[in-house]
Amino acid sequence: MAPPRSRHVRDPVLNMVFQAASDDNLPLFKALVMVLDMGRGRPKEAIEGLRVEEAGKLQGFSALHIAATRGSLRVCRYLVEDLLIDVDLVDKEGRTPLLFATYHNGGTAEYLLDHGADQDKANNDGVSLLHYAAESGNCEMLELLLAKGAYVDPVAPHGTPLHGAAGEGQYGAVKILLDHNADYNKMVNGVTPLMAARDANSTECIKLLVKVQEEPMLKREIVASELISLGNISLKKKDYAVAAKLYSRAMQLDPDDAVLFSDRSLCWLHMGDGRKALLDANKCRKMRPHWPKACRRQGEALMLLKDYEGASERFLDGLKLDPVDTDIEDALREAMKS
Repeated sequence: MAPPRSRHVRDPVLNMVFQAASDDNLPLFKALVMVLDMGRGRPKEAIEGLRVEEAGKLQGFSALHIAATRGSLRVCRYLVEDLLIDVDLVDKEGRTPLLFATYHNGGTAEYLLDHGADQDKANNDGVSLLHYAAESGNCEMLELLLAKGAYVDPVAPHGTPLHGAAGEGQYGAVKILLDHNADYNKMVNGVTPLMAARDANSTECIKLLVKVQEEPMLKREIVASELISLGNISLKKKDYAVAAKLYSRAMQLDPDDAVLFSDRSLCWLHMGDGRKALLDANKCRKMRPHWPKACRRQGEALMLLKDYEGASERFLDGLKLDPVDTDIEDALREAMKS
């Protein structure tokens, strides 16, 4: 979207005011404001009420909109600091001067932000400044808005800024948003940013979004493996309470690992807690019903609970699965004796 120019103002004098704002001609702009004020001593009211009336893209535009759009920094300063014009004036579509300042690199955007402009202000359709910057690939403006505290995940009808950037194939914008912890799993109208990138056939954005989704999973796997390794060391040292805690933490990261339940069941057995040992053994057996060790853990827990008949049944199940496992065979013999 190209920066709009000042047009369609009916009164030639008013058109001259907007042209002076567009050209950053501060002396002429001040003189014209005085003409509009007609000696009433209320220049703020005179210029703040001056708006583009004719229908079109500029309807409702103020002098500050024009100055911000064209990068007219001197006129912006005069309006904001001298006349105390509301920095968040909106046009007919609810757009502020800051939005149009984002299309120009003359410093007006940063100036308006430094003087109280709302970086999260959305237009009448719910589209924020961050949406515009992301979809247009304006990385400099994205960085500025985020540095000023803009919320990274505002939701518009078509999604978040990350949806917009991905859908337009704006790799740089996608990377910046992800670096600022944008929600890459956010679903709006059944669409995630990754799906938006796929619809746009943006290979680079797809790769980036897939990679960032895989990283947390990889980190969880690494952390879980470290906890398991430490748990195994503690188990060998017969420090069963510590081992059980480490296995429990690993389960939070990887709750579908049957071996973890088997090993923690063994810890409970050594600590004399048959009830907990059986609970973990049952979960292990449910996950891996054809694993002989799961049957063995059930039998051992039942032995501790003095349910010898139940223990015999579990050991027998394990022996059927692995007829050459002498440990299960010995355990079965002991259970039957008991």
